[in-house]
Amino acid sequence: MANEEVIKITRFAWNEAEPLHALICLPAVLLVMAVGILIDQQSWAAMAVGGAMCVGFGSFQQPIFYRYGPMLAAAFGITISTFLGALFAVDSFALGCVCVLWAFIYGLMQAQGTAASWVGVQCCVYLIISSAAPDTHGRVLGTFHQAALRGVATLVGAALEFFAILYFWRFVPRITANLTDPHFDPRKFRVNYLFSHITPRSIYFHFAVRLAVTIAIAVMLYRVWWPLPNGYWIAMTAILVVKPEFYLTTERTILRLLGTYLGAGVATVVATLLRPNLWVLVVLVLVYLWVSYVFMNVNYGVFSVAITGYIAFLLAFNHLPEEYVLHNRILATTIGGLLALAIHAIFHLFRRAWPAPEDEPAV
Repeated sequence: MANEEVIKITRFAWNEAEPLHALICLPAVLLVMAVGILIDQQSWAAMAVGGAMCVGFGSFQQPIFYRYGPMLAAAFGITISTFLGALFAVDSFALGCVCVLWAFIYGLMQAQGTAASWVGVQCCVYLIISSAAPDTHGRVLGTFHQAALRGVATLVGAALEFFAILYFWRFVPRITANLTDPHFDPRKFRVNYLFSHITPRSIYFHFAVRLAVTIAIAVMLYRVWWPLPNGYWIAMTAILVVKPEFYLTTERTILRLLGTYLGAGVATVVATLLRPNLWVLVVLVLVYLWVSYVFMNVNYGVFSVAITGYIAFLLAFNHLPEEYVLHNRILATTIGGLLALAIHAIFHLFRRAWPAPEDEPAV
């Protein structure tokens, strides 16, 4: 690996840390989890926490028309994606088609800016997650009623987080991270501008095609060819680590894998020592989520460690054993990361056979 890439892996952009802003993203999560315990609906609460967590990350993004634009777009986007994922959970072909379409749209959304691209990847992630998780009684999803309930739970959590952050923004200064600088260009949200990139000469079209191919193979792998417990992490990892530039995909794959391994190890030790009950799990989820928010823009490796622990303890809150989930996630994350890297390498090697894309980034 080049020295420049090693520096990027070990670099900590501390000026991007926003601990106070990360703190105001937690009250809605705490409220949802506490209510879930009190009414004995931890599965419902876990789905709502997922919606709240996503909107919290949206508060760190660049504006889309308004400062709260990414949060609002993500809230509705992940709700629709959650509904569709649960609806097509038992139909691998239909699910695969929707995943490919979502991945292709996400690729094109790169042309719309950083915030729009972030919303796109969140929609892909929630589509995949919702297609794999059982409902509150352990039954496989696949009916309109179950899909609607899952979508509503996600929307409730997202809405609570949205209004909570709007309230706290009255007292907390605007965050200073680079991602919140107002570089939004409304012209990029015109339909004609988006359609202009549906051409082999567009770098965004190339990226969209690569994402569609990657997610198609990933979904087929864990749904048809090699069913694994928690195998949906293969597709999730693949969609998360792929970037237009080859070196960025390599960097994110390495950091995602290392972060997952370390995060799984730390979470296992914590769970073994504490043997946490539901209320202790609430604290652990909040701590890991706060660290995830803080390090999101500081260092991707540390972020991966924190988000791994957050997911492990949230699933434990939903009555899934930590060690079982972590073991499966390590395997699936490894497969997904290597799959994404292999497909990207193939596209990178044969890109000269394609028409030269416009405004091609350095790789």
